[in-house]
Amino acid sequence: MRDTLARWIADAETHYAIEDFRLGAPLSQLDYLEDRTTDLYFSLVGELFDMVRAGAGDPLDWASLGRGLDSVSRELENGARADALFFAAVAFYLGGYPASAVMIMRRSDPRYWESEVQRAAHELLTRPANPAVASTRALVDSVRSGDIMVVDAAVTAAQTDAAQALEVGPEEWVANRLYLALLQRFHETNLRAVLPDGTAGRWDPLVGSFLDRRQPVWDFFPSQIEAIDAGLLTSGQSYSLQMPTGAGKTALTETLIFDHLTRSPESKAVLLVPYRALARELRGSLGLHLSAMGLRTRTVYGGTVPGIEESEDLDEVRVIIATPEALTGLVGAHPELQTTISLVVCDEGHLLDSGARGVGLELLLARLKAPTPSPRIVFVSAIVPNVEEINTWLGGSDATVVRSDYRPSTAEFAVLRPIGTGGQTRIGLELHEPSTSVPSYTLPDFLRPQDFHFTNPSTGRRNTYSYSSTKTQAVAAARKGLTLGSVAIFAAEKGGNRGAVGLANELLKQLKAGLDLPSPLDHIGDDAMVESAVAYLSAEFGNDWVGTRSLRAGAIVHHGDVPQETREVLEELVADRHIRMVMCTSTLAEGVNLPLRTMVLYSVKRSADRAAPVPMLARDIKNLVGRAGRAGSSTRGLVICANPDDWDVVSPVAEGQPGEPVDGALIDLIRQLEGALARAQRQLTNEVLEANSPLFSLVDGVDAALIELIRDELGADEFARVAERFAAETFAAAKATEQERVLLLSVFELRARRLVEMRETGRLALARTTSARPRLVDRVLDVLIPRYPAWGTAESPLDPELIGVFVTWALEQPGFQREAEIAYRSTEVADFGGSLTRLLLAWLEGQTFEEIAVRAGVSVDVLLRIHAKVILYDFVTLVEQAVALIQEHATETGESLSPVVSAFPDYLRFGASTPPARDLMARGVRHRAAAIALGSDPAMLAPTSIFATPWSIARDLLTDEATWLPRLGALVYRRTVADVVARRPVS
Repeated sequence: MRDTLARWIADAETHYAIEDFRLGAPLSQLDYLEDRTTDLYFSLVGELFDMVRAGAGDPLDWASLGRGLDSVSRELENGARADALFFAAVAFYLGGYPASAVMIMRRSDPRYWESEVQRAAHELLTRPANPAVASTRALVDSVRSGDIMVVDAAVTAAQTDAAQALEVGPEEWVANRLYLALLQRFHETNLRAVLPDGTAGRWDPLVGSFLDRRQPVWDFFPSQIEAIDAGLLTSGQSYSLQMPTGAGKTALTETLIFDHLTRSPESKAVLLVPYRALARELRGSLGLHLSAMGLRTRTVYGGTVPGIEESEDLDEVRVIIATPEALTGLVGAHPELQTTISLVVCDEGHLLDSGARGVGLELLLARLKAPTPSPRIVFVSAIVPNVEEINTWLGGSDATVVRSDYRPSTAEFAVLRPIGTGGQTRIGLELHEPSTSVPSYTLPDFLRPQDFHFTNPSTGRRNTYSYSSTKTQAVAAARKGLTLGSVAIFAAEKGGNRGAVGLANELLKQLKAGLDLPSPLDHIGDDAMVESAVAYLSAEFGNDWVGTRSLRAGAIVHHGDVPQETREVLEELVADRHIRMVMCTSTLAEGVNLPLRTMVLYSVKRSADRAAPVPMLARDIKNLVGRAGRAGSSTRGLVICANPDDWDVVSPVAEGQPGEPVDGALIDLIRQLEGALARAQRQLTNEVLEANSPLFSLVDGVDAALIELIRDELGADEFARVAERFAAETFAAAKATEQERVLLLSVFELRARRLVEMRETGRLALARTTSARPRLVDRVLDVLIPRYPAWGTAESPLDPELIGVFVTWALEQPGFQREAEIAYRSTEVADFGGSLTRLLLAWLEGQTFEEIAVRAGVSVDVLLRIHAKVILYDFVTLVEQAVALIQEHATETGESLSPVVSAFPDYLRFGASTPPARDLMARGVRHRAAAIALGSDPAMLAPTSIFATPWSIARDLLTDEATWLPRLGALVYRRTVADVVARRPVS
């Protein structure tokens, strides 16, 4: 593309940005655009045909051309506007941006087109479920059936039509020539054309699934084509894929799993995902799709010890979606499972560097790749610059690394630049666009003093709202961004003034003052949907909770302490475009796809345990900002750095620098251990390993791997050598210095000797059978079991003595007391044990979070912090480990264990106290309040229900809308009906 035209497009976009942001000051540099819309339009159309004739072009040039035509369409009307959008969609599609093409074409109005060929082009790019044009139906049917000769014939016919149309007239030729270009592109990128041996019948279920989705998929993205062309589906080697966020990793993974399992009918595939939230999302998308194709899918993310539902009918399961810790537990409890796994896809692989999660992931991957033959491993990440190293470790070669820089939409970066002081400060938006005529790429007066003027209601005087803080400017900038679409304000922390909660309070304060800035309430989609969500939050958390007040004002608060069921409600509001503003932490970047147009980075520095703030890694920022400008929601995203002092942290991402390499959390922990031992002048022993909670991820991961390898015939020295050989196969060993390598091998040797000791006492079998952590065996058998005499007779999970025994024992475990102290920080609670016991009892009773906070004597935000970290993670993990050991010990000694105790970890996890409620939540009911209410209904215990399941009983109960709608509330009732009526229990 010519430089002058590229600059013209960029300047036009800047001009429209000034209009969208409602900036008062025009830019003299853009005066030349005045009354030149027609000139720009003709130039763009001419460039389009030049590029079509050339038959190639830089994808970014095609995208720039598409955006330019889209911008110009704003100044046009009726048929001219429809034509401009048509041309824009064509540019995006030919450049390899089908999602943008579909979005743009759906905004056009086909009523202005008289020719059949234009309507056919419109349908080809709008992807209707039931095409009305015969030629489009024929194309879709050919892809569905595998008869791609139809597509070949359509291209040939279009070539003839284009040649003949030139004799009819220019308008006829334009439509036919562009339709030909679209068909030629579709001929290369449609599903059947890209899949190896794509016409084969074995692809029919996958192709049919893609075609029949709510957002139909007819062809592949360039990044997906690149991976498939590189042999991803035809090679048996391990691969590593570096694909930007939004480049189609999920659909490619689905294709890979389907292909592998249909060619290996006796084996299983595993999709490893780092977060429970992502596992839950995939259960309802990829999992349902694969199950519908005949590949039964099981999602496992409940905990470190598999539950009943997670372990049942594993022989029939073909696909397992799991977090690393959950898969470690599942394979530990069912060691025969590992021999059936022939494909492992590791998504978000950069989390090898993520603390305890990364240590567990590396040791699990090392464990999976250790046998011969080992499963094929496909490592996927958007942000690992040294992916070749990891691929080599996993068994791949240089030829099996696929790097793609394709993004379905482009991202633009900007930074707020204040000028002046006090009440006269004016804040410019410094845009980092590659080509523009604006000096310093700055939009001056993006935020002006007038934006912060308000009338004091008590005095009637005009005042100026203090706007010197970065937080105030970040929220104000986000409010301006509402005119473009959905906007997220990111905070690196959850609570406090620097966190997402502080942003929410700032927004509420601005709205109360009545600043003349766009209001989130003015951009609500469905009032009734939002009102039902407000009622839900009010019932669960109270009217005064910041999340409730924010949603009532048209915005949501989203962070890791917000319960999962609530996060899903909030995410749906954004995904369905009912809410446009969200204040969030990195939890919003954990794999959940939302249609964000703008992201404001309020802070990119984190402080842990009151330490000095530390900048986020560039690769983590890159992953985060990839959420701005999602495929199918916008053609570009805007990322605004609110704090100029943070720009040196953000700018490497804006410049496209690769970011930091991934060494792995395991080697990082070894280095920390080396330093700690040197400072303390201590020798490494098993006692040191088992007494220091920062080392537990290392100890537990090593133990889980070595239990797999230990044999009765191996002596201590021989098994220690086996352990050292295994340690040498970790990624950490490849990254270590000689001294670090010695320490790494020493850890494995020590743990091997500990396991041999446990084997000699007969206690290793308990850990092996239950997949519980060996370091906890003695603490459960010798300390916990003697404290409670009613393990076999406990009648209720609400027994205060049972709860108290577990709480007291948990507080004695290394690290748990410290986590409780951190969670209770800034409260007046001194008796953690008493508070936790009261909290747990209220949780199991089914009380709301507002009620539990009162019972525990803390605020709702503090309760959510305690609940997320201490209860649902640390405490539940300890209890599920302990109960597994208690149950196996009872079996060995010929004693019985109360069903209440056996199910106690699930009761804790779900916050319910009846078997039906536990069963409903374990099998897919999302809302705790609904499961509790349905589970306690007399119908669940009726004599006539002994052959019915809680699921079927709940389904029948919910048909009585007059009773259950007011009881559950509109939102919970609607979602629970969808859970139990519209689909079968999910795996």
